[in-house]
Amino acid sequence: MPKSPYVEKLRAHIGHDLLLLPAVTAVIRDGDRFLLARQHGSKLWGLIGGGIEPGENPEDAVAREVLEELGVEPVVGDLVGAFGGADLIIDYPNGDRVGYTTVAFECELPARSELILEEDELVEVGWFERSALADLPMQPGVKRMLGDATRSRATPGRAIIEKAVCYVVADDHLLVFTHDDVPLTVTGVQVPAGTVRTRESPGDAAVRELFEETGLRGSVVRPLGSADYDLTPTRSEIARRHFFLMRVDDADIDASWVAGETDPEGGGPAQTWTCRWIPLAQAPVLAGGLGAKLGEVAFPVDG
Repeated sequence: MPKSPYVEKLRAHIGHDLLLLPAVTAVIRDGDRFLLARQHGSKLWGLIGGGIEPGENPEDAVAREVLEELGVEPVVGDLVGAFGGADLIIDYPNGDRVGYTTVAFECELPARSELILEEDELVEVGWFERSALADLPMQPGVKRMLGDATRSRATPGRAIIEKAVCYVVADDHLLVFTHDDVPLTVTGVQVPAGTVRTRESPGDAAVRELFEETGLRGSVVRPLGSADYDLTPTRSEIARRHFFLMRVDDADIDASWVAGETDPEGGGPAQTWTCRWIPLAQAPVLAGGLGAKLGEVAFPVDG
């Protein structure tokens, strides 16, 4: 991408001397995988990012950088941290010297996104499992950011279970269910959700769970971000929930039906539940933190 007019103005005064710049970095992840990119003329892998323009909000800046470099609008999530220091002072081929102080955010991309790389900037991108990061040649400072992103999701002594949560919306209504054999005061009103399997993306898990729990075939419209939910005292676990806005074709918002499972994954007797659609205005009734991302459903999705 072309150099910022703001930076061009500063360079007219100071030439190639060291220039301290505020920046943003996108730590793009899908579960335990991270998206890294390699720039033209470099054998080192790095993260998507760039400078903050005057008056620009850092969250807006990181979303803009991802859109410009990958052609996809991300969901901007939690703050990873602020980074600077000697390993973020860069000497460019044209002689410019820049010291970056960058604000890093976790970001997610919509499921099955087709990436369109910025031709003047990137030569390739790739998804890397966390276990592969240690031996990967990276740009200075990147390992520090990835390390902090990984540690921010660690909870000592507690298992972290990756979950997918489905917000299926049609005609201003949300698909929910209530258990038939368990009091409402125990289970509450729920939406389709379940555990992400090994080597399964959260988006694919959402599609699978929707079908398994309701019998409906659906698709992901866009990811809505992630949130952790403490399952104590029921279980000593953290549910890391990945929320998705979804749709089904030919949704009948007046319908209700019974679904269930004869051999529950967690054991115990067969279970049944009743699926129905409720107005979005009533959606805050969802139990156990399942409504954490309702505020991200900015507009209804027709069925």
